[in-house]
Amino acid sequence: MTEEEKLFARKASGLIKEASATKAAFFNIANIMGSKFAWSVAYLGLFPAGLILGWPPYLLICLMIGLLSYITAILYIQFTTPMPRSGADYVIPARILGPFWGFINSWMIVWSWLPVWGWMAWVTVRNFKQLLDVLSIVNIIQGPFGYITSSPMVWILGILTIVFAMILCILPPRRYYTILSALAVFSIIGLILTIVGVVIGMSTFESNFQRYLGYSTTELVNRAIENGWDPNETLTFNSLIGLLGYVLFVIGGYQYSATISGEIKGDVKKGLTISIIGSLTFFMLYQIPFVWLILTGFGYRNIIAWSYLFWNTDIAPFGLPPINALICTIGTPNLWPLWFIAGVAGVFGTWLCIPASMVYINRQIFAWGIDRMVPKTLADVHPRLHQPMKIFILEGLVGTIFFATTITGVNPVSYALWTTLLMSTSLIFPGIIPIVMKKRRPDLYRAVPWKKAFVPLGILQLAWIIPVYLIAGVYGSAPITPEMSLWSWAITTGLVATLVVIIAGVIIYYSVRAWNIKQGIEFDKMFKLIPPE
Repeated sequence: MTEEEKLFARKASGLIKEASATKAAFFNIANIMGSKFAWSVAYLGLFPAGLILGWPPYLLICLMIGLLSYITAILYIQFTTPMPRSGADYVIPARILGPFWGFINSWMIVWSWLPVWGWMAWVTVRNFKQLLDVLSIVNIIQGPFGYITSSPMVWILGILTIVFAMILCILPPRRYYTILSALAVFSIIGLILTIVGVVIGMSTFESNFQRYLGYSTTELVNRAIENGWDPNETLTFNSLIGLLGYVLFVIGGYQYSATISGEIKGDVKKGLTISIIGSLTFFMLYQIPFVWLILTGFGYRNIIAWSYLFWNTDIAPFGLPPINALICTIGTPNLWPLWFIAGVAGVFGTWLCIPASMVYINRQIFAWGIDRMVPKTLADVHPRLHQPMKIFILEGLVGTIFFATTITGVNPVSYALWTTLLMSTSLIFPGIIPIVMKKRRPDLYRAVPWKKAFVPLGILQLAWIIPVYLIAGVYGSAPITPEMSLWSWAITTGLVATLVVIIAGVIIYYSVRAWNIKQGIEFDKMFKLIPPE
């Protein structure tokens, strides 16, 4: 084995620079969007706290976490710019904090995302059902459409959702980023249409609700109360930390272009700044004003009651949560073609999260292959399509498996501690890297932009993320009650499953390290070098 083979896993990655700054921004937006935009208010029934000074607590928490997230956003730009290689959540921690921490960080991120594909497929199927309900409201077609979310149709549609996502991913990068960006633009147009729908449908929503559902919004609220909702509930400590935990993970995705930084054309710092800061700002400018508009225009109690019934009973209107296009159709049914278009855009907006996050995860596994953390054949790039095809095929299979677990009700996404614990290092490492980078990698530190702010921002990151994560992420996700045994709590919250994944990652890392050293690869020295393009 030559000296070069001992130090480098590959001479070059084989990936090509095909993502402009704008396309990288849409890549981030697609990762953020998921079910959070088309389902802007659909989850609020999970946190039915009363208004604070006339504002929903959810929006106040979004504003706070969103503003603090700009610290994280700037840090990603700073520490990715000196080493713009694909795999920012693996390559950079591996070179600065050490290979163990780089691998474990990305291993945990990968497992936090795998079940999400099954969940997004589940949501996409319900968005498709919404399209039929929109047409049914205006008598274009006749329902009911419960068969869409029942076997065997739900299986067929869900699996097709994942298959189509995989097909998009295996297209050549230029085509992939172009199609992803075009669909993201279409999804944003749908969001704009629903803003119009809320404005013009405010005055007629309640009367039309009675007309199409056969009961009033007052009765809707009463049904929620009868099923356990307390309309007078204030923001308690438990509901506060629950909201903090939810928003902490909902807002993620704006920084994912750092993982495809090796594929961004032109000035990497500029591309990262536009894509990361731009997508986070888009989230803030859309989510906060629009959710406020919906809740003000259609009634906070009405929306919360509808959402509460969906998540806690089987008597929610249409068997769906309050999805944007659906409530716009109830408000102004005569403009149904606009809301149908918005509904189609919502289907794509939710679905886009799957092919976008598949590439995000793909590039991390790809970087493992380059560093021989997994069989290096996984990192083989197709010479014509310029994509690591084998990883996408594996992702499609895994996504299908997790969709099946979603249907059967055991998807880890539903575990309170699954995402919470698996995302911990990715939230904390951006604050640690600036503090240790100057000493551990002075060569990279010299290339950090806005250097004077680097360490102070790292300290600020740790100062806000650690208490918020511990209080909201850990305790808030799964508070233990006196009547529950520790083992029962560990099983039902997903703690055991999460620890199994983390322990498996530790075993894999040390096993692979030992194997590489046995093969004559200078494993530790390899991680002191910047990997080739």
